[in-house]
Amino acid sequence: MSQYSFNNFIEWIETGREIEFSYRGKRYSVTYYSDNRKDYISFTEFYQKPVDYASANEFMDSAMIDEELLKDV
Repeated sequence: MSQYSFNNFIEWIETGREIEFSYRGKRYSVTYYSDNRKDYISFTEFYQKPVDYASANEFMDSAMIDEELLKDV
């Protein structure tokens, strides 16, 4: 996460900021949407199928890049 800490990243997710970042030459995004009164966090490598999470905690515990948890990269 170079110039920002992972704690910054967690704060941005919890406050609903849309995020774009690069890691190992690939671009990723975190966006948000609502469906039937439920809010979701959507995480994807650009131009790939997104993975949706129902909460910030679920996202932080489960989001992956390749075979690594996002919180471990």
